[in-house]
Amino acid sequence: DCCSSVLPKPKGSFSSVNYPSPYPNNSNCLWLIRIRRSKIFLQFEAFDLQHSSGCSSDYIKIYNGNSKSSPVLLDKYCGKGPLPSLVASGSTMLVEFASDESITATGFRASYNRVNCGATFRDSKGVITSPNYPNKYPKNRACFWVITSPVGYKISLKMLSFELEYSHRCIYDYLLIHDGSRPMSPAVGPYCGTEKVADFTSTGNFVLVEFHSDLVWELPGFVMSYTF
Repeated sequence: DCCSSVLPKPKGSFSSVNYPSPYPNNSNCLWLIRIRRSKIFLQFEAFDLQHSSGCSSDYIKIYNGNSKSSPVLLDKYCGKGPLPSLVASGSTMLVEFASDESITATGFRASYNRVNCGATFRDSKGVITSPNYPNKYPKNRACFWVITSPVGYKISLKMLSFELEYSHRCIYDYLLIHDGSRPMSPAVGPYCGTEKVADFTSTGNFVLVEFHSDLVWELPGFVMSYTF
């Protein structure tokens, strides 16, 4: 299929056919993101597909691996976004897009990049820790954790332990909490050192927790809990 492709670079972007003009009927496209030795962070800048019951007409579906037999990371999704960002557990992710024989829309545009650690959470409660916690976190890491709750459920986060390298304005090692699932979403932070991280409650049903470490100091890191 001419709209299918393999995306081997550490970061890139892709979109539905003809975007931002309407995609054609009877499309079936696959994008295989395949990078080296890292996890994949995928975000959607725009999303508008024909809405149908159970997304039986036009849909996007995302797999946590390199084939349609891999575990499903996001089941059939349609209508107007917002679509949550996603973190694959490994170095491959398969994105499937299909349209039926009638009614189209503008489609979608997505981008991805390599991250060292992170996960996608959908359980109603859980714990997020810095890499290697309670041991020291490694140097030069970028981690993204995405929490998605059902529509109407706000997400609450509570920091249980926090110790990062301190720097003025937190420019070296830091933690950000985004009210939304994208790095461009509004955020509280950056936090660093041993400062108190206030309890956080989302306004919607997505949260992105972002952690970065630089090339110098390593400290115990953090542990936080979430619930919705």
